[in-house]
Amino acid sequence: MGHLNIIHSGTKTTVNYFGDSAEPLQLKDNNTSGTHKNGYRRNRMTYFLTLIVGLFTLFSFAQNTAPQIEITDIAADETAKTLTVNYSLSDAESNTCEVWLKMSLDDGIYYETVPIAKITGDIGTGINPDPTLSLTWDYSDLTVEIRSVDIKLFASDNQAVDIAEMVSQVDEANLLSNLQFIEGERHYLTAPVHLEEVRTFIENAFMEVNLQTERHFFVHSHLMMQNILGRKPGAKDEAITYIIDGHFDGRSNSPSADDNGSAVAGTLEALRILSQYSFEHSIRFIGFDAEEVYSPIGYPGSYNYVLNGIKPFEDLQGTLNMEMIGFYSDAINSQTLPAGFATLFPEAAQQIEDDEFRGNFLFGVGNTISDPLLSAFIAASEDYVPDLRLITVTVAGTGQSVPDLRRSDHAMFWDAGLQALMLTDTADFRNPNYHTPGDSIGTLDFGFMKNVVKAVLATVAELAIPISVGSDETDLSTWLSIGEHDQFAAEIFIFPNPSTGLLTLRVENAKSGFTSLVEVYDLAGKKVYQDLREFSTGTSNSEINLQHLTNGSYILKLKSKNITTSLAFIIAY
Repeated sequence: MGHLNIIHSGTKTTVNYFGDSAEPLQLKDNNTSGTHKNGYRRNRMTYFLTLIVGLFTLFSFAQNTAPQIEITDIAADETAKTLTVNYSLSDAESNTCEVWLKMSLDDGIYYETVPIAKITGDIGTGINPDPTLSLTWDYSDLTVEIRSVDIKLFASDNQAVDIAEMVSQVDEANLLSNLQFIEGERHYLTAPVHLEEVRTFIENAFMEVNLQTERHFFVHSHLMMQNILGRKPGAKDEAITYIIDGHFDGRSNSPSADDNGSAVAGTLEALRILSQYSFEHSIRFIGFDAEEVYSPIGYPGSYNYVLNGIKPFEDLQGTLNMEMIGFYSDAINSQTLPAGFATLFPEAAQQIEDDEFRGNFLFGVGNTISDPLLSAFIAASEDYVPDLRLITVTVAGTGQSVPDLRRSDHAMFWDAGLQALMLTDTADFRNPNYHTPGDSIGTLDFGFMKNVVKAVLATVAELAIPISVGSDETDLSTWLSIGEHDQFAAEIFIFPNPSTGLLTLRVENAKSGFTSLVEVYDLAGKKVYQDLREFSTGTSNSEINLQHLTNGSYILKLKSKNITTSLAFIIAY
């Protein structure tokens, strides 16, 4: 977290604060009670009612499985400019389904829903499971060649998905395991090796769950720095996007466990769970670099992301920025406040004082434009994590009048007019180990951290809208090019054929060296392998390991410049 001016200590306290709405410059409180005893009785009753409903709900939802959909054949009528897609649809509960088609013009990065008015056949709602379904797409308004399009077919039984079950999976042991790797000095000048190790750790976590993963490069102080970006596309309107983030760099001479290893661990735990589900909208996970770097522009990592890292198709609807989420204290006078806080937020200050300035709450900060997001966070916290004490405030404009509440990456989103929250344990206003060698795992409260992650996960799940859905996708060039044999200026062979998955791709009589994209597809049109290979003049061999594939027939395609050639082969173990 960025540097801050510490102020008074006072008499410290907190209450259980929740709320329904986010009024500018006011604390949200939905959980005050006359006595601790009455609050306890009410919470105990709520707990048992929630448990009973939860068990019933879990039993009900556990019975449902998402439908399965598979593209079985594709044919194009290039004169009429129509594409016919045959597919099979199955559902374990025999639910009627909703089916929709999406197309991508950028090799499967972003899929746009094809208007249902352009499709006839088995499309839309009320589709019964059947192995012989078909739809026809009128692509006459398409401005590119049909073979350059990727398509993805979806089917949903529109059965509810249990968010409470997702929330229940947040695990302290995973948070600890993640943070044990992350902990350690992570400064770009004094500890670049571990900084890069953590970048790679985040990147690998993203790739392991098949996020669209990339390193977003930017230059600061003549050095190359890198945000780590991961995207989980939505099944319906995937342009709408919600972000979960935390910066992964740290201060020199500090293990930076709370600041901000705790947030990175939390982001990865939320990722582990959310990646197992499908959502109507997209979720982006980000590890920001260079938050601990002083710069007149603000925070270089998030500043550059907002400047040039947001994709043209993305509609960012909310960012949940975790900034130190691990330090908790029930001790009296363990919570301090920024200078002027009581004047700007008298209700918040009073409620903290009423609980004797205990540092036992999560502090959520939004600005005026972020009120809808803040309201959603409060509601999700109240519904799914009632044990989490929450105090929130809303600042006017972009928070320039309250610089202490701009001290993290969320401020760069505010400056761009985008909704964002800072969720924090209040850093040096509570944690005495802030920016010191004492900021270690042993000082953190993993129960508190778990509850924060639960609230973040629940908020994003509610906003992104979970959906019970199955899908199948394919590259149309595969279906519409099988059987066509454009000629390379060389002879191409595969051996042995059949093989046990270890192939040799042999090029003979090449007039010059060339680079070729090598792709392998199964007969359903699914891409199962891709690599870029270099071939030399004359004769050259390239080994390909496909032992992860099952027995069957496959198509290998070589693409070089505008020339494509296809070869069939068999894997038989």
